[in-house]
Amino acid sequence: MKKLILVSAAITISAFSQAKTIEMPADSVVWRQSDLPGYQLAIQKCTTCHSAHYAEYQPPNTGVGYWNTQVLRMKNVFKAPITDEEVPIIVQYLNQTYGANRK
Repeated sequence: MKKLILVSAAITISAFSQAKTIEMPADSVVWRQSDLPGYQLAIQKCTTCHSAHYAEYQPPNTGVGYWNTQVLRMKNVFKAPITDEEVPIIVQYLNQTYGANRK
């Protein structure tokens, strides 16, 4: 009985130990370039979890309040590595680049 359990455990471990590989398509949307300091922060902090698609597909008439809510949600709910000091910098970039105040 002991041998059967050991053999079963070995087979189970062996079956799960082989990592499967997947090939992801190249990212077709990049963060819009800007001289604003939030541009580099968005690349560093936001890309940890998602691509620029997220910002690109937000409604174009969004204001600073919308972007502030989104960044705070990423920070507080999803635990994005964003400091309190970085929030307004990222919000300014998103608002002026993707929101109603885009230039």
